[in-house]
Amino acid sequence: MSDHNRIRRRAVLLGGLGLAGASMASLVNLSQPSVRKSQVAGAETGGAPQPISASSGFTLRLGWSPWADAEVISLIAQKVIQQAYNIEVERVLADIGIQYASVARGDLDMMLMAWLPLTHRDYWRRVRDRVLDFGSMYSGRLGWVVPDYIPKAELSSIQQLRNPALAARFENRVQGIDPGSGLNQASAEALKSYQLNDLDLVASSSAAMTAVLDQAIRRQQWVIVTSWMPHWMFARYKLRFLEDPKRVFGGIEWIHALGRPSLDLDAPDVADFLTRFHLPDQEMSDLLLKANDRSAEIAVDEYLDTHPARVRYWTTGQIAAG
Repeated sequence: MSDHNRIRRRAVLLGGLGLAGASMASLVNLSQPSVRKSQVAGAETGGAPQPISASSGFTLRLGWSPWADAEVISLIAQKVIQQAYNIEVERVLADIGIQYASVARGDLDMMLMAWLPLTHRDYWRRVRDRVLDFGSMYSGRLGWVVPDYIPKAELSSIQQLRNPALAARFENRVQGIDPGSGLNQASAEALKSYQLNDLDLVASSSAAMTAVLDQAIRRQQWVIVTSWMPHWMFARYKLRFLEDPKRVFGGIEWIHALGRPSLDLDAPDVADFLTRFHLPDQEMSDLLLKANDRSAEIAVDEYLDTHPARVRYWTTGQIAAG
């Protein structure tokens, strides 16, 4: 079986981190019909679609979400594709659900934030037969997180929070992120599954969540936040996930790259890059911390400059000797 056919037949069961909403500009942009120049050229000449190249003046559209890892991974892909293949890449900010639908319709060419197999399960079921799965780039985990100064002897598992006195230590609240996110949806399910009647889930944003966490740690207060790995906060603070015996949040997740139908035919070099695009988890965590401390642009530029062998493998498949 050829590499392209293998790409097109890959399918994995997945799951859903999400977003409260997308920018209006992104929504308007994605509502416009998408016309692929290579496909039009093929139709006009009666032949096969011609691969995208710099001379075609074609721009690939890459969906992303305002999460720390999504910003970094989309910037890496944008810079590598533009530099290696001389193909323009436009990053389009959009709600995660809209990204799935837009890739399936062809309004977006790629998205790099498909959390599988549990988190984006519902989104995946709707589009699995209409998108290309290029495989995972790094691993992740979702759940409820507490500072490590909270004794494990007093709290180690979500189910212990059924105790009203223990819930009161956290002011009867769990600090969440975006209301429409898969993480918040799973958190709401956790409240029901564990019968945590004395806790409320407070929806906000990922930025608000980290602000609440930082303030609580500075004051050595007890706090529960919804979060995920990889995230820079795990490199900055001593934190731990609460045990989830009912596996409401699943286990280890894999973050996949998805492409629109025929992307492997229209842009074979880009498709090959996406199949090889993988970052070690520790490098991803270090990148996220640097991006938070400085900027995502600086962090990504420095990473690409200091990892030429990895970039060469991504773009050519060549493995450095020795």
